[in-house]
Amino acid sequence: MSTPVTQEAIENELREIQGLLDGRRRLRFSAGLEAGFRNTVKARTLEILNHGWWTILLFYLAVAVATYAEVRMLSYPLFLEGNLKVWWVVVLTEGLAITSLILLPRIPLLLAHFWLSISLIATMAIAAITIATSAFPDPYFNQHSSYVVIFIISLIYGIGGMRLVPAAVSAMLAAVLSWAVIWFFDLWLDWGLFAQYVILANVVGMLICYLLEQRERRMFLQARLLELEKGKLDSLSRELSRLSREDVLTGLANRRHFNEVFQLEWDRARREQQTVSLIFVDIDHFKPFNDNHGHLEGDRVLSQVGQALRDTLRRPGDLAARYGGEEFVLLLPGTPATGAMEVAAQVREAVEALRIPHHASTVGPHVTASVGVATLSPELGLRSAQLIAQADEAVYAAKAAGRNCIKVAAQPA
Repeated sequence: MSTPVTQEAIENELREIQGLLDGRRRLRFSAGLEAGFRNTVKARTLEILNHGWWTILLFYLAVAVATYAEVRMLSYPLFLEGNLKVWWVVVLTEGLAITSLILLPRIPLLLAHFWLSISLIATMAIAAITIATSAFPDPYFNQHSSYVVIFIISLIYGIGGMRLVPAAVSAMLAAVLSWAVIWFFDLWLDWGLFAQYVILANVVGMLICYLLEQRERRMFLQARLLELEKGKLDSLSRELSRLSREDVLTGLANRRHFNEVFQLEWDRARREQQTVSLIFVDIDHFKPFNDNHGHLEGDRVLSQVGQALRDTLRRPGDLAARYGGEEFVLLLPGTPATGAMEVAAQVREAVEALRIPHHASTVGPHVTASVGVATLSPELGLRSAQLIAQADEAVYAAKAAGRNCIKVAAQPA
């Protein structure tokens, strides 16, 4: 179960991101941002491998064909067979690396150790192309292939989306592995040339990794900044929308929202030929209560009564709203008069069950409510205002009858 993000945490992250974007030094992330960044880079790399694998494969095949033609045409006859053997070993080894890279998203074991897999694949590919430079028996290809090493290594680092540190580790491992193989098989080795192209190739690779990583980090920060700002705006928009529909004191719908929903339900009831019921609830002797107990206690009563009304409703389509002052209204779509009477009885009992002392009431020692019920089936010529008027008349009839009771509006003739 995920822990909800607090507004304070969001603000702290915004300040951290803004500080990183404004700074000119190397971007160093906190643990949370670093984890998010790595997941983003991983997702981007997997997307490339999932959708662009054929591009990588075509490029590999094109390089293989081009280098094969070069070996065939430029090799001295004396070295042709040896050059071809080295070419085959290199092509198969690089093919294994390319295949592993393409299959990485589809093999759970490799995917579970994503960055380790990427690093090992890069190490294998770099070592193979480096060893090949010393393995060719033809001096021409010893020299010529060193230039290819720089190009291929740069591509490997770029395609893999490796970060600087893992790329540096892979480069050092590949260099050591290459030297060990060259030494073990007693291959041709020019230390000056070896050091030159190995160091140059990996320096170029490191530079590419560094530049790509810094760009990726800034892009990640900018995207995250936009995401957080959008989240704040969405949250503010939802809060404003809620406030425009909700009564601040009771948490119920306000009169504006009630009017909108009531009209929609009235129109729906007309289309579906159903009834609509309204229940008006008026707290008895509320002005004397305020005068006697104070407005703060009066607000507390309104809040408690509002909660009691909300708890009374069971269906998602029913709506409780504060209509004005101490008056509340319950909208019951698709409810006949008998069902509305049952709800009205529950409402009156729920208010009385709060047992809120009311020393200025002539009805009883506690806060009570007068309830009016009206039910109509929308027909041609009837307006929604008529139902509101009937419910209002009914609640006044309840007050006139001694309060703390329920009255039902008479059906129109």
